[in-house]
Amino acid sequence: MEVRKVYTEEKLLNEIQGLMEDDELFRIYERVFRDYHYYFDTTNYIVLNVYNFNDHGPIHVLLTTRRALELLKLIKKFGMKTTAEKLGKSLRWSKFIVAFGALFHDVGNMIHRVNHYQFSVFLAEPIIDEIVREFEKNDPLLLKALTLNAIYTHDEAVPCTTIEGSLVTIADGCDMEEGRSRLVHGKDVVDIHAVSALAIKRVEIKEGTGDHPILIEIWMKHPAGIFQVDEILTKKVKSSLLTGKVKLIIHTGKDGETLEKVV
Repeated sequence: MEVRKVYTEEKLLNEIQGLMEDDELFRIYERVFRDYHYYFDTTNYIVLNVYNFNDHGPIHVLLTTRRALELLKLIKKFGMKTTAEKLGKSLRWSKFIVAFGALFHDVGNMIHRVNHYQFSVFLAEPIIDEIVREFEKNDPLLLKALTLNAIYTHDEAVPCTTIEGSLVTIADGCDMEEGRSRLVHGKDVVDIHAVSALAIKRVEIKEGTGDHPILIEIWMKHPAGIFQVDEILTKKVKSSLLTGKVKLIIHTGKDGETLEKVV
């Protein structure tokens, strides 16, 4: 029997540190995560107890950060330029944008689920303003704008306009393992949403090949998980600037069946 994967804050922080490869940036990130932990806790409390939805708290934002940094490392390995780099800035900027875009992307849920991405920008703006002034002395406003953009565009309803925002969007959509569904559903309702939310065992981001540098492999224990993949991850990839560069390999859990598709 496969044991459900359990994530911890400390393990995820260690993984984020390794992916960042930037001690100064990680020190800022870890400090901000701990200083504003109550934001993530409050968001999660409201989401779980008022909306009766799934986890949107500290573990989710850390997982999204880790996966966004994984994706960033992958596209760089294939020679792709980020939006910050196209604007003449360093890769450090992209790491900052991805990390803090992922960290604060969901805090707007504490105000309302509808248009939560707009509220996330509203709540995060003064925090991001302070952090960018610590990190970037020469052009803080541009860095702030790009980071808020990554927060705003994480929802599939908003087309991405930057590579960094695209990475946060796709990373957010990958958080759909058992009990961690991104698909909005009532906890006490038994329907296709609820069944699908429990169907996915594991999601891994891997190195792809050729025109499809990003490979996302998904293991299911029931084919109902396809519904979640189509409704969340696929829509997020299509709203990104990386559509056409992502291949999904889906192990459906039905008689060894495996599906492959480019999104």
